Amino acid sequence: MPTKHPILTPPRRHTALNWALAGCLALLMSLSWHLDADTLASATTTDAQRTAQAEARKERAAAQLCIKLHGPGVAHGWTPDGALVCTARRGPARTVVAGGAL
Repeated sequence: MPTKHPILTPPRRHTALNWALAGCLALLMSLSWHLDADTLASATTTDAQRTAQAEARKERAAAQLCIKLHGPGVAHGWTPDGALVCTARRGPARTVVAGGAL
């Protein structure tokens, strides 16, 4: 009669405990999708991204408008009330282009 090797034959004790631990682990793994994304946080992030993209489009349009109206070498800026101001990089020339409409 061949003897069974102790490493190849698992012991029969703690079987109920092992099944209980495996069940708990399976339950935790099945509930882990709750940790993926918070809908409120993702909505806030999406709104912030849209706002940043709109601001970048506004800045790009303002720069293009100032260059189209006054040629290259013109910088754009904004007054406190939101009006677009085109400023020559050399000299004191300033032109208010749009009064907050852009």
